[in-house]
Amino acid sequence: MPERRQLRWRWPLGLLAAVACSGEGGPTTISGSGEVQPPPGGVAVFSVLPVNTPGTLTPLGNLAPVGHVLPTDHVYFYAVDFDHPPAVPDSTIRPIYAPTTGTVSFMLHQASDDWKVEFRVTPTFTYYLDHVVLDSGVVHVGGVVHAGDQVGVTSPGGSVDLGAFDESVTLGGFANPARYAGETLHCVSPWKYFNDSLRAIIYPRLRRAPSAADKDGRIDFDVAGHLVGNWFDQSLPLDSTEGPNGWPRSVAFVYDYYDPSLVRISIGGTVASPGVWTIPADAPRPADVTPASGLVAYRLMYTGSTWLQSGLMLVQLLDDSHLRIEVFEGSQASAGAFDGNARIYVR
Repeated sequence: MPERRQLRWRWPLGLLAAVACSGEGGPTTISGSGEVQPPPGGVAVFSVLPVNTPGTLTPLGNLAPVGHVLPTDHVYFYAVDFDHPPAVPDSTIRPIYAPTTGTVSFMLHQASDDWKVEFRVTPTFTYYLDHVVLDSGVVHVGGVVHAGDQVGVTSPGGSVDLGAFDESVTLGGFANPARYAGETLHCVSPWKYFNDSLRAIIYPRLRRAPSAADKDGRIDFDVAGHLVGNWFDQSLPLDSTEGPNGWPRSVAFVYDYYDPSLVRISIGGTVASPGVWTIPADAPRPADVTPASGLVAYRLMYTGSTWLQSGLMLVQLLDDSHLRIEVFEGSQASAGAFDGNARIYVR
């Protein structure tokens, strides 16, 4: 792979993940450029759980504006069991282990003692752990970390992110792939890469509705000529999509990472305050909205309510790749018309 492409998809995405997940500002130290070689005999199979006693595991596709306006390309090991939360905050510090053998290719020092570390396992497969309090004696760029080695610990009661990227897999659900860095285009569900015995433990614990046929989640929802998927303010350059400059100018019409039957509208800013909303059950599904639909009005509903409205969104697909959009925050109306504040979004 050419060096230029490696730098594009490693550094900017690392910066993105650091700010998006930590919520504590930008990185302080970046080490590594993806030039390291994978370990001899590296195998893209996870044989160890990064955290022995996770409370909740999630699929791909979580939404959390501002940083995660678009569906997330990583999964989470949460300390808290969402279905049985503790009466008092969990302050336990948990060891974090390498799930497979890999060479450290990238390290990002975030706020305080928070680190993101990427490992190259094979010429085409990498993974990362994020929000790690590192054991500095074990982890350094170019060093080989073996499956089961402790790389650090969680913060008290903290969660751990796990991302995996397989260059032999390219996602097909992005209408304009030029907007996305290489890691996003090659994102895979880490759960699929665990061995059989660990998958038998993992999948029953995933926070995914029993009715969902696909337990792993997804991040690519675009369908050309339809509203569903990701959209970007026309002022946003192609190479600024995945980073702080792009977050406020992004909107996603996608599906809930827990129950994929539920529509979610994720707003990063610009057209309205950041947040995630749902729509009434009788509203047109984004996958069914085309240029022939004309103006469509969506009552933006709070995701935990079927009756409480936050505002009114108007959308109109002008063609396959241009969307007129406007949000009237606080409006309780069910219909409306565009005014001079409408904006044009593109793929």
